[in-house]
Parts: sequence; structure tokens; C-alpha cells
Amino acid sequence: MLKKMILTALVGSSAFAAHQIEANVNDKDLEAQIRIDIDRQDSTYLGARFLSGDWENSDWTVDPDPLLEVSFMVQRPVRGVPGLKLGLGIKGEVTEFDGHRFAAVPLGVEGELRLPLNTPFPFYGGAVLYYAPSALCFEEGKEYMESRINLSFEPIDNGRFIVGYRKIDTDLEHRNVTYNDSWYFGMRLDF
Repeated sequence: MLKKMILTALVGSSAFAAHQIEANVNDKDLEAQIRIDIDRQDSTYLGARFLSGDWENSDWTVDPDPLLEVSFMVQRPVRGVPGLKLGLGIKGEVTEFDGHRFAAVPLGVEGELRLPLNTPFPFYGGAVLYYAPSALCFEEGKEYMESRINLSFEPIDNGRFIVGYRKIDTDLEHRNVTYNDSWYFGMRLDF
């Protein structure tokens, strides 16, 4: 009973500390992400992501297994550049293609700029770049590269609509594989 109470308290406290929940879709793919701000004074995130990609947005001939991710990132405002935040992160990625297992630990950078526009609500531009060479790839993985750009607007406090483009390459030892190459739209809620 005590174990259940402790587990419930930990899960509950994590839920209240959640900083971002995001969902992105297009006609074939679904992506869901949560980031928990583990240091409420500075932006230090622990996150998880699920991306269910479709073969039509991939160069694989069958639907790939979902891409699963855990992540850690530190993000700070850049001094002297109003509205710009940069983050450095590390992620763990796993998926499988028709029996070929892929795992990687990419390192990367994320950026977000509040655009200096005179509009009734703020607009943001964002970019992400993560890379893992063969030394950081496991199972049958050879290389990982993720890049994405997005534009979002915040019509209400802590609620954004997002339009973006992502390309995720999960190259295997015997074949180069683009896991996902697509445009998406979505929503992000900040707590």
C-alpha cells in the first residue's frame, strides 16, 4: 500500500510540474510529446516523445514502428538578444524497421525566437538540430539526424498553434533510411 501511495505521489507531482504538452499531426503521422520542467526557476526539461510515422512520409516500403524518445535539455534566454532562447540537449531514440532495430543517442541544439511583430498575439520561430554519428548509434544504427523548423502563434496565454516541417534520418548499417520527411500542424500547451 505504501508503494502505491509513493508512486501516486510521484506521478501526481510530476503531472503538476509539467511544462509542455504538444501534439502534431498531418494526414499520415501522429506525434505526441511531453516535457517536464524539473527546475522551475530555470528551464531544465526531462521529456518523452512518441512519433507514429507512415511509410508514405518515409523511404521505407512498409510502415515503420513508432519512434520512441526520452530527452534532457537545458534552455536559457540569450543575453543581449530579446526574445531568443537556446537549448542544448541529449536524447535517446529507438525504433524498428521490418525487424532491423535502431537506437541512437543524439546531441543537439534547439532555438526559439519571439518574432518582433506588432500583432495582437505573439509569433515564434523555432529550429531544432540533433545528430548522432556511428559512435552514438547502437543495434543496427549507423547515423541519426533530425532537423525541424516551425512557426507558431499564441492566441491565448500558454496555448500555441504550430505549423512546421521535420526530417528525421535513421540510417541503418546496410541502408540509409529517412524515417519521416513531412509538414505538420499542431498545438502546444504550457503549464
